[in-house]
Amino acid sequence: MLKFRTAITAFAFILLSAGVACRTDYTDCAAEKARAYALERTKDLTEPQRNFIRYATPEIWEDEIFPYRPMTFEEYAHLPRNLEDDEPIKAPYHDFMASSFVWNPPGLGYSVVVIGSGERSMQFWKPLKVVYKTTLPIDKAYKSARTAAVMYVMNNMLYLSRTERNRVRFSEAEVVRTDFNMKYMQKRDKIDDSAWESYLNSLSEDKEKIQYSLIWKGDDSNHFIVIAGFGGDTLEGWSPMSGMYLDKERLDRFIVKNAPVVTDSEEDDSAADSGNGKAEPSAEKTETEKK
Repeated sequence: MLKFRTAITAFAFILLSAGVACRTDYTDCAAEKARAYALERTKDLTEPQRNFIRYATPEIWEDEIFPYRPMTFEEYAHLPRNLEDDEPIKAPYHDFMASSFVWNPPGLGYSVVVIGSGERSMQFWKPLKVVYKTTLPIDKAYKSARTAAVMYVMNNMLYLSRTERNRVRFSEAEVVRTDFNMKYMQKRDKIDDSAWESYLNSLSEDKEKIQYSLIWKGDDSNHFIVIAGFGGDTLEGWSPMSGMYLDKERLDRFIVKNAPVVTDSEEDDSAADSGNGKAEPSAEKTETEKK
């Protein structure tokens, strides 16, 4: 009898250990699936590069697709009904995720990415496809400037069409050096402009401040949504000061010619030397609102 109890206890311990090991090995199992999938579909690579995939530990990129929200049922009139739970069950390891395994073989110049999906714990992970991807560093200054410009459009340029506003929200902006006369943009009758003019004078005295405009196309191919502001050499610290809806001819008058925009990812000293191609300033009031 003692031997029987010992055997049952040992068997239960083995089952428990196997269950725990299976839970902790989901990521390893998914990585091996991704490795086999990549090796089967990257036969165009050299053998040393394939050996890197074969033996190196991959990076993991992941993003949430939707969280785990189990349904709760309660019997009502002898039928199960789905009811909202005041305190939903939280089980983040069951969240459905887009998970990718990434290898960067030396000298290849791009990443080998196996895209797949499964639970956050990597249980039920399956590969979907292999892509060769070149990753670029994030231009944080541009990203911050674009976010500020989008918020300016959403809050102040309500006369734009829904298509134009969505284009601003979801597409990238063209960044150019401009020379709009900000003094005329904010001029209003019977309003004390001394504080505004003082601010503009401080910007003109600060040689590190450069005027940039973020531009999107309008619904009319000849018109553009323009958000002008001042920033540093790499859009660092850029903030919007005026929004305009201009036709191409008028916009071209204020673009500083031959002045490349320097970003965080490509430093260019020639951006500072752009005086020769500067457009002539205009005393005409620039449109800030569509009447």
